[in-house]
Amino acid sequence: MQVELFPRPHQLPAAVSDFVGREELVQSVVDLITPFPQVVLLTGQVGSGKTTLAVHSAHRVANGHFPDGQLFVRLRGTTPHEVLGRFLASFGMSVPGDFGARLSAYRDAVARQSLLLVLDDATSVEQVTPLLPHAPGCAVIVTSRHRLRFPNVVDVGALEPSQAMTLLRKQIGTRRLSAEVSEADALVTASDGLPLTLRIAGARLAARPHWPISLLLHQLTEPRGRLDALSHGGLSLRSRLEETSGDLSLHARRLLGLLAGVGAGTLPRWAPVTAFGDVRGQSAVDELVSAHLVLLSDDRYVVPELVREFASGHADASVALQRVLGGWLYLLDYARTALYGGDYLVVRGQSVREVVRPEPLLRSDPLAWLESERAGLCEAVSLAADAGLHEQAWELAHRLVTLFETRTDYDRWQHTHDIALAACEAAGDLRGQAVLRCSLASLHINQSRYDLAHEMTVLAKDVLEDLGDLAGLGLAYRNLGIVSRSSGDLPGARRWYQRALAVYERVLDPVGQATVLQNLAQIDLYDSDPVAASERLNAALDVCNGVGPARVLAQINYRLGKLLAGEGRHDEAFTVLTAALELARGARDRRGESFVLYVLGGNEFARGRLGSARTLLHDAAAICDANFDIVGAARARLELARVHHACGDTQLASEMEAAARAVYSEFGLKPSMGDLIFRM
Repeated sequence: MQVELFPRPHQLPAAVSDFVGREELVQSVVDLITPFPQVVLLTGQVGSGKTTLAVHSAHRVANGHFPDGQLFVRLRGTTPHEVLGRFLASFGMSVPGDFGARLSAYRDAVARQSLLLVLDDATSVEQVTPLLPHAPGCAVIVTSRHRLRFPNVVDVGALEPSQAMTLLRKQIGTRRLSAEVSEADALVTASDGLPLTLRIAGARLAARPHWPISLLLHQLTEPRGRLDALSHGGLSLRSRLEETSGDLSLHARRLLGLLAGVGAGTLPRWAPVTAFGDVRGQSAVDELVSAHLVLLSDDRYVVPELVREFASGHADASVALQRVLGGWLYLLDYARTALYGGDYLVVRGQSVREVVRPEPLLRSDPLAWLESERAGLCEAVSLAADAGLHEQAWELAHRLVTLFETRTDYDRWQHTHDIALAACEAAGDLRGQAVLRCSLASLHINQSRYDLAHEMTVLAKDVLEDLGDLAGLGLAYRNLGIVSRSSGDLPGARRWYQRALAVYERVLDPVGQATVLQNLAQIDLYDSDPVAASERLNAALDVCNGVGPARVLAQINYRLGKLLAGEGRHDEAFTVLTAALELARGARDRRGESFVLYVLGGNEFARGRLGSARTLLHDAAAICDANFDIVGAARARLELARVHHACGDTQLASEMEAAARAVYSEFGLKPSMGDLIFRM
């Protein structure tokens, strides 16, 4: 056998003329195959440009490092038996019919040669292994949509936005792109930055010079229309996705349809198993990740929009969505119980919970977990509402108040509740509407919008009374007490609080009882009955014994400290208020912290410690400013004006006082009532 007499194959396709960027990836491939030839896998999602990158890299090194030639073959739809026959024919050799004979002949032929092989679009390791030359002078570049088991792997992702724009410019021309820059940017985004989708989009535009970019962009943003728009000539994203889906196991294809039906932009790690219905979902999602149909980002699963459109329509998609929403509700219940010692101060619906193993962060720091999952939880409300699952929508939104109130996230509070309320109204769900209106009333109270709070709560109260819903009535009666107190109707406030207390005693809700008791204590103080106020606050502490959520304990200590300060027992007040401040900060309750700082500042002023008072009140105002709490900031600055006046800075004091009183006037409040917003 005379190897030197074999023809030298040069089978590499021509390199594309509009190859852009990716110099680091090209260099990574070159470094892996020269000067010591190895096998390297290029892997990435459909349309990411793996083949183009492989061919471009191969051309860079082909002549200088692999003088005996280059072999190229697309493996999809072939067998090793067929490919070995092609390779032998390329060497001008006879092709045996037996697979073993072909394999032996191939290995003998390449044993002393320096060849570069590009094995494109492999679907499995088994398809590649027989083709590997096992010769020291040969290098192999494998491309695959699947993450095959090879030691050297180069991940090929989407283009950078600037690179994507350059590719589009090369296809349609600078003048055309410059005329619609914002539309071009949006087109790049709609194409997910994938070279294939951009080439299709560019080819369609190039073939239709009379089309504005905005016309194609409109097609790419139409619901369920993007894949149809991403087809031109022999290029079709849908056909590539169909090929990749065909590589999957039955379970993986089923899970892909279920996850597409869930419709979430991102999914937590537990979601695939929950959506699938059993532990087989884990191996299925691992297969989808390997095929790059599901991506991993920041420890979360991502199903790209184009893949979701392709895989949508599974018959069990609604069931999968309900399971995932049930998992979210289970975890929210867990967080609420961890923070409050039980399912207190909340209304429970009939939605089914799916048991999910809480992750370590949720077990150690429920608030931090809520914060980390905020985007996914808010999206879950929208997904439930869009699917007509009104019960799940209002339960999710209602339970998220734990996070929204602590973080003073009023925008998401309003947004999630508006979405869930619309779903409940469309379904005629009166209970859901009432619970959400109670929750929105609490939002308005936090924003000092008492007229709106009263309107929402009255609407909710009437429905809840008709339904006999005690848990909901506790919230409604408490809100009416707060609204009455804000308007100066102290007898009315006392009556509503007493009704709320009776409800919480009946439903055995210690946290509800404690919050109402401390509000009643405030009424006692306004009625000049500090003894009764002290008794109620101590009763609130007793009822919280064994439960003790930090926010509630902070509030009770805040009230006790304020009572002591009002009695002139400023040193004792300082100790209690300092404890309240630590509790509020431990609970990361910024709003509660601002109230404690405000009272502490006033107490320090009474103790003659002007510097400390100024710092505390300034910090209270700063927190209120950050939380967009206009009334709270005015209240702190009104007290701060007194401190500045005592320090001799009368001009600053006068200006600060005038600005603060203007805010009180705007909201229709009396300065003495300014502390009535601090609530659960």
